[in-house]
Amino acid sequence: MRASTPGNKTGWPIPFRRSWLFHLLFWIMYGVFMILEMQGYSKNRGFVFSLTPLLLYFILMALLVYGNTLVLIPLLLEKKKIAIYICGIILFIIGYTYFRSLNQQYWDSIIWPEEKMTIQSYFRWNFLYAVWFLLISSMLFFTDKWSEQQQKVKNIEINQLKTELKYLRSQLNPHFLFNGLNTIYGNIDIRDQAARNSLLQFSDLLRYSLYEADADYVSLEKEAAHLRNYVGLQQTRSNAALRIELNIQLKEKETQVIPLLFMPFVENAFKFSVRDDNKESFIRISLVQEEKRIIFRCANSYSDHQPLQGGIGLVNVKRRLELLYKDRYELHIHSENAIFYVELILIK
Repeated sequence: MRASTPGNKTGWPIPFRRSWLFHLLFWIMYGVFMILEMQGYSKNRGFVFSLTPLLLYFILMALLVYGNTLVLIPLLLEKKKIAIYICGIILFIIGYTYFRSLNQQYWDSIIWPEEKMTIQSYFRWNFLYAVWFLLISSMLFFTDKWSEQQQKVKNIEINQLKTELKYLRSQLNPHFLFNGLNTIYGNIDIRDQAARNSLLQFSDLLRYSLYEADADYVSLEKEAAHLRNYVGLQQTRSNAALRIELNIQLKEKETQVIPLLFMPFVENAFKFSVRDDNKESFIRISLVQEEKRIIFRCANSYSDHQPLQGGIGLVNVKRRLELLYKDRYELHIHSENAIFYVELILIK
């Protein structure tokens, strides 16, 4: 069972999302243009009479403009379907030209019945109107698109600056922390080797999380070493009733994986495993590398009264997998007979 991932929620892009002013200016411009063009209607039959043809013209123009910006551009032009887009534009222009000319001929025949005009006599100017307003709407669409991209770039730059500032501030604490750990290590009695080893394991865990895990990818060997240190440290604080098994078999140690990929599953196993001295429990962890696959398995017993394990850690792992291993991983998570199972398979 592949881990479920959220579907694509983008849908059709809405033009001028953040630039509603473009919409307003466009329709004001078109409204003024149409009022000036229809002065003859107002003089002969009054302004109220001219509202009906004016509304019809607005509807035809809206179909032309938004048909282009909502349908043709995002579904055809932006997907490199140039030939189909051109055919679509031609159909839109012909349709607009014909129906506007037909509409115009009808209303003109009411206002000026003695001056009969054929529908073809309106084609030229209506054709030019269609081309002109399609160009304007396309320019507004791509202007807004460009503005949106610029804003995204600006936001990325701001986030990078914030991250760099946060990183520079954090440099003060790790140095102090590691110096403190070295001091503590030196003060531990040399005969207390268990305490010294635990402190070294904790120091390695901390160093890996702060420095190694900051990279996009790390070697599988480093990730396995981090796993060994974490399990070793947990063993020192676990009771005798908890059986911990760790099996690591690597063939190509320099294989690259994203850092801390397996840790949320292991952390959950120790967090939710039974910690009752009177009840035996277990945690079994396996990391095996095959020819074209990396197989991670983790199983742990838990109390029947505990909820099914999850949380923000597992959500983040699934998101990282979908972003960086899309179609190259399988994640199986289920619970049965008070045992929680995780199997993650990475495919090269």
